[in-house]
Amino acid sequence: MYISINPKWSEKEKRWRVDLMRDGVRKTFSSSVPRSEGKRIVREKALEWIENGGNNKSVTLENAYKHFVNDYMTKHGENTQLTRINSVGKNHILPKLGKMKVSQIGLDQWQGLITGARPIVRRKPDGSEKSRPAQLSKKYLKNIREVIVMFIRWALPRGYMTTDFTSELYIPHGAPTKGREILQISDIERWFQNPTGFWFERALMFELLTGLRPGEVLGLKREDYQNGIVTIRRSINAQGKVTTGKNENARRRMELVGEVRELLEEQLRETAGLRSEWIFCSPFGMQPSQLAYSKCFNRVKAKLGFSPLLTPYCLRHTFYTHVESYLPSRLIKTIFGHSEATDGHALYGTHELDGELHEAADRLKVTPLYSIKRASV
Repeated sequence: MYISINPKWSEKEKRWRVDLMRDGVRKTFSSSVPRSEGKRIVREKALEWIENGGNNKSVTLENAYKHFVNDYMTKHGENTQLTRINSVGKNHILPKLGKMKVSQIGLDQWQGLITGARPIVRRKPDGSEKSRPAQLSKKYLKNIREVIVMFIRWALPRGYMTTDFTSELYIPHGAPTKGREILQISDIERWFQNPTGFWFERALMFELLTGLRPGEVLGLKREDYQNGIVTIRRSINAQGKVTTGKNENARRRMELVGEVRELLEEQLRETAGLRSEWIFCSPFGMQPSQLAYSKCFNRVKAKLGFSPLLTPYCLRHTFYTHVESYLPSRLIKTIFGHSEATDGHALYGTHELDGELHEAADRLKVTPLYSIKRASV
């Protein structure tokens, strides 16, 4: 039986909607997502209802996962978590269980996705396989478990499944903890005294001296710096999308002192002629990218002889390692923008206290990291 599905935009309700009748049952489907994407979401929901007769227990994981992804994107937009949901689904969940009905997937099969997960095969341009670890790290397995838990909690109230397995899912004992490379103080001294002059070098140094995430450094605009204080409002992810940051606490302020303030103001003077809104803009004044940022760091590593295993994110870990013992617990979240306990620290209130920015700056002044003298880039 053919049923025309043609959602209409309701200007009054500000949403797409379509009313359908099937076997004497009327049902309305709607979405507030604008333009053709919202229309597509409504059409998919209606088609699923027609095909399954309203019985979600007959829906395959492949189809349910599509709706899960669309619902997440509708609520939260495109962010790092959505990228993770898509990646884990594509590489670990759907290849193994995608054709099964969600209602028939048991605990052992959900757990098997975690226990049996293996590193993804990636290939070079010539088709040869890139080197990969023998097994996935504990952090990666936690990401897989987190996505499965999110899906189950989404699926339960929608009738796709009836049993909550989330409390039973675990990370296998013995899963390796991925080590984090950092720069030692001697490495940093050598770098600061012998700058390479590459375009994004100041941005890399700024990350090292502030502990910001790479995307947060690149997301800074000139309007975010006032009277020695930088406000972190946004981030640029690996796909070049501008987001509001990793979590609520990622939006924060930081007082800059001494060498860090001079570094930022050098950058502002250097790029003034480009008339860019971005502090660490591209050489042409355009929005910076994580790819170009990473390529610059690779050039810095090669020239100075740093470990090839270092990534731009390791500069944030370097900052944390060298300053955390100088900071009281309550300042960790203010500086690092964490959303939960990290590296054994419990996190400590939800608001910036009076004088907290200045106190954090004063405490950072006496750390070994801030005592290194930097030559002009």
